Amino acid sequence: MSDNLTDTPLLKLTNVKKSYSGISVINNISLSLFAGEIHALVGENGAGKSTLIKILSGSVKADSVSCEVEGEPVKLESVRFAEKLSIRFIHQELNAIPHLSVAEFIFLGKRLPSRLKILVNWKNLNNNAQTVLNKFGINHINPKITVGRLSIGDKMLVKLCGAFVAEDHKKEARLYVLDEPTASLNSTEGSRLFSLLKRLANDGRAILYVSHRINEIFELANRVTVLRDGEVELKKLIRHLSVSDLLEAMTGRQVVQTFPKRQTFLSNEIVLQAKNLRNNSLKNISFEVKCGEVLGIAGLSGSGRSELLRALMGCDSLDTGHIFLNGKNIKSSISTMWKSGVAYIPEERRTQGLVMNQTVTTNTALPFIRQSSLFNIFVNFSALRRQTKATTTSVKLRTLGLNQMVWQLSGGNQQKILFARSLWSEPQVLLLDEPTRGVDVGAKQEIYEIIRSVSDRGTAVLMVSSELRELIGLCDKILVLKNGKLEDIVDTLDLTEQKLLSSCYGQSK
Repeated sequence: MSDNLTDTPLLKLTNVKKSYSGISVINNISLSLFAGEIHALVGENGAGKSTLIKILSGSVKADSVSCEVEGEPVKLESVRFAEKLSIRFIHQELNAIPHLSVAEFIFLGKRLPSRLKILVNWKNLNNNAQTVLNKFGINHINPKITVGRLSIGDKMLVKLCGAFVAEDHKKEARLYVLDEPTASLNSTEGSRLFSLLKRLANDGRAILYVSHRINEIFELANRVTVLRDGEVELKKLIRHLSVSDLLEAMTGRQVVQTFPKRQTFLSNEIVLQAKNLRNNSLKNISFEVKCGEVLGIAGLSGSGRSELLRALMGCDSLDTGHIFLNGKNIKSSISTMWKSGVAYIPEERRTQGLVMNQTVTTNTALPFIRQSSLFNIFVNFSALRRQTKATTTSVKLRTLGLNQMVWQLSGGNQQKILFARSLWSEPQVLLLDEPTRGVDVGAKQEIYEIIRSVSDRGTAVLMVSSELRELIGLCDKILVLKNGKLEDIVDTLDLTEQKLLSSCYGQSK
């Protein structure tokens, strides 16, 4: 892999500009991608990364752009260009089709094996899908089950498998564009993806990799382009950069990535207790959480991490088991839990947490609109707006106003709306599923501070995260799940990522 900038790039974009309603989104951006190289594209939410990728794919038309492929000028006008160059785009939005089988989803849009060119050869299709899954080291997903039954992380794994499948007699992609592909993956799954990307680069493919996870950038990339406020702030070989250099280029200020320390003594008062929780995903799980405690939940895909939070919140039903809130046995349902002071931020904000075509106020106040109405008919919108303003201010939400549509906000600000909703009435328990997924480094630090502040005020926090460093830095203890069972409970004092990962594999005892 060469660091020689005089080599002819596979793809070169120059003078890329795009404005909406006279407001510049990206201005005079240039980008060169070389065969055999992993090129990182980074920046805070709203820096222009997504717009640039959409222009490259043809889904957004640039106001101006010049493009060369291997030194030859071409027109960048439509998605047909991407097909000509053979670019494969892998977006963080899942866009899964729940009723398809895993095998069908992997080979979606490709020619399926058939009998007499009429009927689908399901046996061959499932065997082919299993071969692809095995290539990724994925042995816990049955290619015959429907996509709708998979966890968010497993859906992303299946989507990635499909992206790297090339049909017979068709050329493989020469350029892969990946937008936050590890947002739903744990460290083991991410490592499998990294190995595949490095193999592709060694085989002469070009890879454009977008991620908010700084450690991934330094592990994977050869070069980096930093966007800030729609312009190129920095272009450099990654080996000539430090973490602090990269963070300062992204944010325009010095950023110290730290986990806020506890400011209060941990109470001995138990606020939430779970006994013998069991359903299709959980197997006899029992634990307790104290007031102000931050309890982490770790595990590999299929371990039951998200399913545990969903069962506690009443999103998924329990076959057996009991949940006690302040010593009182409570039957979990979504409405009951919200009324009882249990708040929940789901794993996938766009599809599970937010109504994207509604306003900041509507989304923030969603569980409380009925409580603020008279006879369940007349809604006190003035009161809702006052409380929305107070809660969104407390989480440092950046918006043009409370009537702004949520789809117009950055990922970090969308996540802050969920935090504002959760903190609406000072919850006793806060359930967090991947609370920093898909947010930039600045917003991530602010979310850490929100979690610590809530904990210091006495709220018990249960937190699922694929980032082991995040769990160790924020949590007092960590529940380790494996195949739906409680494998271990570990203290975070002197805990390392290697020890925690070993525990996830069931190798700690």
